[in-house]
Amino acid sequence: MNKRNLFWGILLIVVGILFLGRNMDWWNFSIFFRGWWTLFLIVPSVISLVRKESIGTSFLTFVLGVLMLLASQDVIEWSTIWKIFVPLIIIVIGLSFILGNRKVKAKKVKANAKEYVAVFSSVDEVINMVESDFKITSVFGGVELDMRDVKLNTDLVIDCFTLFGGIDIRLPKDVKVEVNGLPIFGGVENKYHNDGKVTVYINHTTIFGGVDLL
Repeated sequence: MNKRNLFWGILLIVVGILFLGRNMDWWNFSIFFRGWWTLFLIVPSVISLVRKESIGTSFLTFVLGVLMLLASQDVIEWSTIWKIFVPLIIIVIGLSFILGNRKVKAKKVKANAKEYVAVFSSVDEVINMVESDFKITSVFGGVELDMRDVKLNTDLVIDCFTLFGGIDIRLPKDVKVEVNGLPIFGGVENKYHNDGKVTVYINHTTIFGGVDLL
């Protein structure tokens, strides 16, 4: 199960129960304060930082959330946010060029690539045979591909695009994984630890979304 979906699912269930209790006069509570919505930036970014996922993007998201919370509380001016945040973006990008691993060169998918698309929907498929590269698109949706029973004889390229979505890919045994892409308030969590002669290349663009390699 996608951990991001699990987190948001549990959060929504808890909030729903709290609202139900308040509406039924079982208890009194208020989760709304000035800038409460910034928690949707702060909480996930803290979780990502603790798990050491997409450090640069998570740090920027956390800083942005905190600055917006302070502005909502009238601690700082709204104009101050951009005075601080824009230079930080430039600094983080610069550090990523210096410290980032850029040895992996992205490979392009072939023209006959098979496409999986989930737009406000979900795709869940077990794959037993691979005859082409993949293109996966998830927009406010989820895609789960189970490739554990596949025997790869040649390299495979998978293009992933997520926008407020999630992609789970269960990879076959005995393959090597190389990841290359652009995380924008998102990223790839690689939990796959096997190795082999055949390589699976993951190209990704993750915008407020994520890709899990299992």
